Amino acid sequence: MLEHQVDAAYRALFEMDGKALLADEVGLGKTIEVGMILKEMHFRETNDSVLILTPAQLAKQWQAELREKFGLEFVCNYDDDFNGFDSHDYIIASIDTAKSDRYRQAVLKRHWDVLVLDEAHYVKNEETDRYELIDQLTYNYAFFLTATPIQNELTDLYNVVSLLRPGLFGTRDVFHQYFINSDQETLVNRNELQDRLNKVMIRNRREDTDVDFTERRVDTRKFDPSPAERELYQAVSDYVKGAYSQDQGQKLVLMLLQKEVVSSPEALETTIRKRLDDQSELTETEELESILDLIDNIDMVTKQERLLDIVEEARENVEKGRVIVFTQFRATQRRGAERLASEGYTVHSFHGGHSSQEKEEIIESFEEQGGILVSTDAMSEGRNAQFCNILVNWDLPWNPMRVEQRIGRIHRIGQKRQVYVFNMALKDTVEEYVLERLYHKIDLFQQSVGELSEILTRLEESGKSFEDEIFERLVSANSEVDLENDFDAMAVDLQEQRDLAEKLEEFNSGVFEGFDLGADDD
Repeated sequence: MLEHQVDAAYRALFEMDGKALLADEVGLGKTIEVGMILKEMHFRETNDSVLILTPAQLAKQWQAELREKFGLEFVCNYDDDFNGFDSHDYIIASIDTAKSDRYRQAVLKRHWDVLVLDEAHYVKNEETDRYELIDQLTYNYAFFLTATPIQNELTDLYNVVSLLRPGLFGTRDVFHQYFINSDQETLVNRNELQDRLNKVMIRNRREDTDVDFTERRVDTRKFDPSPAERELYQAVSDYVKGAYSQDQGQKLVLMLLQKEVVSSPEALETTIRKRLDDQSELTETEELESILDLIDNIDMVTKQERLLDIVEEARENVEKGRVIVFTQFRATQRRGAERLASEGYTVHSFHGGHSSQEKEEIIESFEEQGGILVSTDAMSEGRNAQFCNILVNWDLPWNPMRVEQRIGRIHRIGQKRQVYVFNMALKDTVEEYVLERLYHKIDLFQQSVGELSEILTRLEESGKSFEDEIFERLVSANSEVDLENDFDAMAVDLQEQRDLAEKLEEFNSGVFEGFDLGADDD
């Protein structure tokens, strides 16, 4: 834990009476500060019930971070064993799930010991269901998190703080008259405003902390698929497009097939055979069996062979150290591990099927013995490996947050060496479109989780997930030109959201310039 995090946790809990707005700049570890607060409250037995509300894409990461770093077990609303808000004491949920018609009354009926609200600026508008939910919740302690409490206008600050500390700024009219200039864009009576904010808000700036990340170097390798692989890709794409046009309820499995075809034949075959076994009445049985025939025709898997080249190159030119290879699929992981082992490498395999103890033993063995760790995304949440500085993305999730969570296992506070990230992609596939036309447009591989969360949450306000946006563009395009144009349009949206997020961060930094709101404030 860093000094500013410890100071922030102490001040929020003991000097602000357990109701604080944690507004550190992006990347300074607000989640860690909350973890320390909750752990201290756990020791003092003052947090028998805790509700953490987050953007949807951050819920599982919160769960993993609190488990791995603080030993706090939370159930997430995405877990199979989630039975509602009245059935668990430690809950992490997306705020939109909590405010839904299905759960809203259960959430409001309960009195919570602790409320944690991540990305609190999304409740700035008092006319929204989100604001109304937070306003009606009852709790003893509350911790709101946001790097940008001001989004559109200075009144946003009033709305967020007033949810946390009603009456601190007086009425809205008083706040406007006393603290906002007539131009509605600048603050006045700043000393008085700082005095009031010091009762509720902690904001550490990167320049005032010891946080220093090492450089991250990214190398993307694009490969021509073999003729057999190209034929397989086209057949799967045609099947997915046709099947979706007949039954959109198949979206998840069809999306899975489209991802697997650029990962490995083994992953694709596993899903197709399961689909054939589970659904004897499939009308497209013949089409799926023809795809299996195409898989049988592949005698050399391009990515498997190119992985060997990347690993050897990295270990020769970077350092003869450890390498983590990430894939989304167990079948790909098994085949990749076998291929690497056949070349004499020390290989460790990590996946979600291992017990917690087994996972710890695998990571310890990897740290002690070195070699190559081939992992599914089960490791991308929570388990850290700063002792390694080389990572290979065998395949790329259609969610930028998942990619950054992978990289975040090695490129984080405590990493002493330069980090190397290698991306593998097959040319002329959806993988190349996602990588080149989307991820590179937002400079994904240089963004932090906090920065990506801001971009994605804004983009997903329409109600569609990032993955859904990609898939629907893929299946609706009538030609390669249409597909390129559709992805370019999505890239423009991403760029606009990234630019807006950067402007908001700069704006908030400017508004609070000169304010002494750091955690070590007296």
